[in-house]
Amino acid sequence: MDMTTLKCLVSLADLGSLTAAADANHITQPAVSIRLRKLEVELGAKLFYASGRRIRFTAAGEAALASARRILRDAGELARELSDLEGLARGRIAIGTIDAASSYVLPPVFSRFRERYPGIEIHLEVTATSPLVRALRAGSLELVVGTLPVERGADLEVHPVYRERLVLIAPPGHRLARARRLSPADLEEEPFISFHEGATTRRIIEEGLARHGVSPRVTITTDSPEAIRSLVAAGLGLAFLPERLVRDDVRRGAVRSPKMAGLSLERTLGIVVPARGYLSATVRAFLAVLSAELDADLPRRLTAGVSIRSAAPPRR
Repeated sequence: MDMTTLKCLVSLADLGSLTAAADANHITQPAVSIRLRKLEVELGAKLFYASGRRIRFTAAGEAALASARRILRDAGELARELSDLEGLARGRIAIGTIDAASSYVLPPVFSRFRERYPGIEIHLEVTATSPLVRALRAGSLELVVGTLPVERGADLEVHPVYRERLVLIAPPGHRLARARRLSPADLEEEPFISFHEGATTRRIIEEGLARHGVSPRVTITTDSPEAIRSLVAAGLGLAFLPERLVRDDVRRGAVRSPKMAGLSLERTLGIVVPARGYLSATVRAFLAVLSAELDADLPRRLTAGVSIRSAAPPRR
């Protein structure tokens, strides 16, 4: 029994296949199978069955999985505590973030953090909010910047840090592109490019339109805002995206952003951290820089031991 084998077991449960577990742990699929078979022999119990494309855990497997998650969390906390002994001279921080935040919200924060703590390595995982929160709960991430609301539990602490408008964008040649002002009803039956079903931003958009009796006809889905923007520019449909993300495209005419009457959409980005357990000095230092850079009001205990004034001044 070793850490890599336990990580493979957790990845198998979270991702649902041996191939995905192998990719997540940067080893081959046969190596994952061998490790898990040896674990079953060592524990003297069958841990899971493959039923078609689905993985089903036995009762023994569920017990082993719960222990594996706990061991990995404890190991991560130990590594962070030992790292703190270095006084932030060196170390590592694992952060999960959505695509848009990694593009234009966090880069100034990363830059300031690197200036102040050049010995700290930043590991960045970029995907949708839900899988990031699952990784945070599993202990493979220390901090998540995602779209709110996040389903809270006693194990999570959530704080808003950034708000942004969502605006309609259309291809330059679209019949609605040059309208001075549109109503939500004008969007009925138009093809939309949106995030995958279950994505928080898609839910915000669809709930906002539903209040006006409009159900968008989604024809293409992707979790990449950059891809959505490109697909709109190519004439494949309409979309709602963060205003800041599309500002340059609107300015140069790659897409148009007609005004909407009676419809105002916005989303809130927030930080998600474990509510229990050890919050490393590295995470507290990053949150102090983020708080200063984004002018975000975070509880003092999340930045305890770090002087915000000695970090970057806030940018307006």
